[in-house]
Amino acid sequence: MPKSKQNLARETLTVALLLAAVAASEYWFFQLWRLDWSVPMLYGGDGIYWVGQVQRSYGELSGSLGWPFYEVAGKYDPNYDLIYDIFVWFVGLFTKDTGIVFNLYVLVIPFANALAAYAVFRMVGMRRWLSFAFGITFGMTPYVQQRMAGHMMLAACEFVPFSVLLCLWCAEDEGFNRPGKGFFKNKRNWLALAMAWGIANNGAAYYPYFTCFFLCVTALCLILRGHKWSVGVPCLVTIAEIVAWMIPDFFPMVLGILSGQGSTLTNGVYRSPVGADIYSLRISSLLLSPNGFGLQKLANWMGRYFHILATDEGPMYNENGYGYLGVVGIFGFLALLLMLLRNWDWKAGRTEKPQLGDRLWLLSRLNVMALLLASMAGFGSIIGIFVRFIRGYNRISPYIAFFALLAVGLTAEMRLTRRAGKDRKKLILVMVVLLAYGYWEQQGLFSPKYEEVQKTWHQDAAFMAEVEDAAGEGAMLFQLPYMKNFENGPLNNMWDYTLLRGPLHSKTLKFSYGAGYGTENDAWYQATSELEPDAMVAELRTQGMAGIYLDLDGYTEDEQQPTLAALIQAAGCAEDDVIISESGKLCYIPLGQE
Repeated sequence: MPKSKQNLARETLTVALLLAAVAASEYWFFQLWRLDWSVPMLYGGDGIYWVGQVQRSYGELSGSLGWPFYEVAGKYDPNYDLIYDIFVWFVGLFTKDTGIVFNLYVLVIPFANALAAYAVFRMVGMRRWLSFAFGITFGMTPYVQQRMAGHMMLAACEFVPFSVLLCLWCAEDEGFNRPGKGFFKNKRNWLALAMAWGIANNGAAYYPYFTCFFLCVTALCLILRGHKWSVGVPCLVTIAEIVAWMIPDFFPMVLGILSGQGSTLTNGVYRSPVGADIYSLRISSLLLSPNGFGLQKLANWMGRYFHILATDEGPMYNENGYGYLGVVGIFGFLALLLMLLRNWDWKAGRTEKPQLGDRLWLLSRLNVMALLLASMAGFGSIIGIFVRFIRGYNRISPYIAFFALLAVGLTAEMRLTRRAGKDRKKLILVMVVLLAYGYWEQQGLFSPKYEEVQKTWHQDAAFMAEVEDAAGEGAMLFQLPYMKNFENGPLNNMWDYTLLRGPLHSKTLKFSYGAGYGTENDAWYQATSELEPDAMVAELRTQGMAGIYLDLDGYTEDEQQPTLAALIQAAGCAEDDVIISESGKLCYIPLGQE
């Protein structure tokens, strides 16, 4: 067999093994034998938001939200993550079962992350088995697993490795992304355009933002070394490509804001400038294992410590606890910090082949600049005064994780190349043990409550089927208590986005919740919800509402039954006409006629 075909066969086999390893890991560590594929594995908080996004992608949700005044449903919906929309559209060619599509999207994330990381590790010269091991480590890194439980778009960080690769190309390839007659003859320039498209459509503006930041850091390193501005041009061209791809994605949202219509499920609310501090990076979260590094006693101690943080620090301890790097990542992270203490004659782009020291030098700079930007009270806090829609600086964590894994992987590759005999075998053994232990230790951070979710899902489906029969096709329902869209925060025991449960289970009804915050319908919705029951019912009848959808979890225990009774009395209906879900928390109160 020719060598090229032999290499292709080996590459294909390695990729197949990588996919099989991810599948086996998901089945075992996520306990997929408990999953009912027809029910979304997540059904609350940010998870229910993404269940809603699945239906929005089909065009089956937006049109039912924000009534009675919202008449441009879906018109101004931006593509925060076009790759997600394309995936949902593709799966939708075969099935539009919300549970199946949602579950497939969640479970495909580690596969995409692992494949992307493997590809980049191979492109920078790491051997197959090392690329396999580091690829699967990044594919199911702790950050990814914790983000899968709510912010799936952030767990899908498959273009983070390519972002780092672009920084390396800008530093190492003098012909890369440099304008001129031969621009399109360089294959890397074509690849960069494709990567820029992926980066622009990945991570809801966060990952494009961070990628552009690291490209700026790379440009400064080149400019300060070469003492001329022209050496930073490739970085600027790459940034321009990313920005150019982003413009079409967010243009609909801009139109929605300018027209005052907003957009359902996608139009952001006011962001406080302190958000960049509240959701900033905690270095301690990068280094402290929620799993206690595999020791149960240490895990228990860590759990108590995290609980104290959540109690004493309140809003300052939040999703910024989702940054743990894993055992291998910690080694790389600390090594890159130590690299800052070493002088190095940085020759990237001036040698025939990329040198390990040059790559570590750049990675160490990118690593520390990530900390300076994202850490609490760092530069991100200053930027947050002016750029408020970017606030979750802890979301830079997958970049730090990839810097660390790449540093360890490149170092291991060099050592393996230079050693022979027993020394080489010892090093291989050490790497296998370290990688295997690190991979095992970082598991268990994604554990949906399958049975609880399945029970609630079926209860809600049965409830809404009864409501549809009672209200009639096309009827409008007023939802209580009022909850702004989106990021309202919890109301008593009712979590953010919970009012989406009704719309998710109905294809014929229309609902008051879901209009862009501050729009005409949202203002009416809030004002009407604050009226006394009799005045509220009168206004709802004027607007043609057929009934009230009431979630008792949005009230205190003392308020629940009095609120229900007052609304029934104002509606003038018999108690037997009120539909109550099996859980006892969801109620439908028909309004009828006066």
